[in-house]
Amino acid sequence: MKITNQILGEWKQYLINRDYSQNTLQNYLTDTRWFFDFISTDGNINTEEITLKWVEDWKSYLREEKTPRNSIYYSVKPNLSPATIQTKLTALKSFLKFINYMYDEGLDYRKIEQKRIKSDYIQCITEDEFHMLMSYIWSYEKYRINSLRMQLLCNIGYTSGLRLSEMLGLKVDDVLDWETRITGKWNKTRWVFFTNSSKELLNQYLEERNNPIPRTWIVEKPSDFVFISHNSGYDYWNPITKQTVCERIKKYSDGLNLGKRITVHSLRHSYATRLLESWMNIKEIQELLGHTDIQTTQTYLHVLKSNLRSKVDLVFA
Repeated sequence: MKITNQILGEWKQYLINRDYSQNTLQNYLTDTRWFFDFISTDGNINTEEITLKWVEDWKSYLREEKTPRNSIYYSVKPNLSPATIQTKLTALKSFLKFINYMYDEGLDYRKIEQKRIKSDYIQCITEDEFHMLMSYIWSYEKYRINSLRMQLLCNIGYTSGLRLSEMLGLKVDDVLDWETRITGKWNKTRWVFFTNSSKELLNQYLEERNNPIPRTWIVEKPSDFVFISHNSGYDYWNPITKQTVCERIKKYSDGLNLGKRITVHSLRHSYATRLLESWMNIKEIQELLGHTDIQTTQTYLHVLKSNLRSKVDLVFA
């Protein structure tokens, strides 16, 4: 059977029906098309052409692939990490599973060996390092409006534990109301709460948005979204892109040089870590983070190992 855009569209709908997020959908389609380009130069691919030999060759190819410049791992890892390669194999297996299930054709996805790569080390930043990050943003950004926007984003990530995609979907009223109910991964809804510091930064940011933007001196149109672009060239007043945020955070991380990578997700890790250190119930933390499986939340328990002994000694002194 020939793999067409119609087949890919059916696969996409198959994933949507199983509550995959838009971000996952896009990544799966991109990674699978990359595999198709690898095995065929003309785009004409039949399901019977996908063999274990091609999959193994693709693995070897990915192991030699250079880390892209816009990646947070650029200059840290010269080649794609094993975890990144595994995510691309997961995308391919998902497509094959769909073909096996719907059309009873193609390579059996279960034959593709895939070692689970999971690190128990979660990188996070301390409260002091967070304040260093906030100060660095202020000194790094040339324009006040960009400083306030990125400080607000980092503050919400650190004090409310939102994922990047969730933050980019935030509306102004969500933060001003102190709390909101959002839908995260796997369509799981949860309550999110905002702090005084987030609300104060938002008010400063909104006030700055009423002024003409730098360089062009154009007054921005009102927007319900919290995080918008101030680029008058092409995406003026539209929501800021994930790529823009990640590239900026990477520059802050490189400039601070704390000996650890700071990412938007490490802010979420730090949020979870601080809750654990306060001895909040792990079921409550699971709810706040929006994890469907408590085992995911339990991966954060490693942060307690360093100070468990001292706290036990205090109890039984």
